[in-house]
Amino acid sequence: MAVPKVVIDSAMWVTPRLSTLPIELVPIRGTQIVPGDLEDANALLTRTVTRVDANLLQDSPISFVGTASAGTDHIDTPFLSERGIQLANAAGCNAGAVADYVLDAIHQCQRLESLISGATVGLVGYGAVGRHLAVRLSKLGGKVKVYDPYVESTEADVTFCALPEVLGCSIVSLHAALHNDQRYPSAQMIDQAAAGYISPDALFVNAGRGGLVTEEALYRLADKGVTLVLDTWPDEPSVSQELLSRVAFATPHIAGYTATAKTNATDFLIEPLVRALNLDNPFSTLEFEETKQVTLDLSHESEIHGLMAAMEAVSRLAQDDGEFREAWKKSQTADKFEMQRTQYRLRDQYSALTLEALNASTELQRLLSAAGFRMAS
Repeated sequence: MAVPKVVIDSAMWVTPRLSTLPIELVPIRGTQIVPGDLEDANALLTRTVTRVDANLLQDSPISFVGTASAGTDHIDTPFLSERGIQLANAAGCNAGAVADYVLDAIHQCQRLESLISGATVGLVGYGAVGRHLAVRLSKLGGKVKVYDPYVESTEADVTFCALPEVLGCSIVSLHAALHNDQRYPSAQMIDQAAAGYISPDALFVNAGRGGLVTEEALYRLADKGVTLVLDTWPDEPSVSQELLSRVAFATPHIAGYTATAKTNATDFLIEPLVRALNLDNPFSTLEFEETKQVTLDLSHESEIHGLMAAMEAVSRLAQDDGEFREAWKKSQTADKFEMQRTQYRLRDQYSALTLEALNASTELQRLLSAAGFRMAS
């Protein structure tokens, strides 16, 4: 009896759990998946680079689509619903990785000490990533303010505010889903008018969706002196060289790219895939998680400098920024941008490290744990 055929974006990880399923996996580059590839396929596992709509699925027997992302703006969800095609996303799969990225940006832009001293941090969007990041920021000492009209309540350490107040914080980080829902559309929500609420001495990070901000707004922020860290871009995969030159740190949409997040992105889709295809005995009882041991002697470090030393030991932001700028200088094409993503050397995630902090004070150990490091027992 033939097993179900599942077309998968070749950039997605085939994890040990996925490889145990009784299916035929057909890897195809996400930007090159065409209707003919799906003529006899039962399911599609993809990323944000594939437009999943009637043009792609009209003549296919696809009954399940899984996207290795939290967002579904690349998917025609009404069409899938109309056709009875089940949809699953991987919301939260990269929450830890994106939180690491934002904390690294705060560190690299010399804002870590002010965060620990109680600086305000504004989060636009309070989904899986926003919630995860908010916990860490609060534990580190930040005063977190959130704007998300789709969420009715937050945790005790987080304050709900109107968008102007959130944009007025010392640090602003975007994590909203990208959509054009007419009640509260998020596409281009940070325009030139909204940019006026952002303080000239603020740090502005977009590791969410590029389309949340207009390019004109980013130029206005740069002109005001706002420190910009951009992982996503308004016209991605096109990136203006002029805008790139105005950004403190720039990366090619890789904030969520760690080995842990990549594994999660696939594994989060397995259970709904199994249900949709009625697969038998799908799960292995083996545990596949691996951790890396990191040992640091922090005996002569203050709490803040000890935290900085630990973050610096795994930081990749400056290196990733330099590599992206160099590559983009040589070739500014959509394929080059995607290549930067697919060939990216995955970062270590804080939570996937076992950190032995020798001679660290109790307070330093608390800060390390708050930042997301797994402390050796």
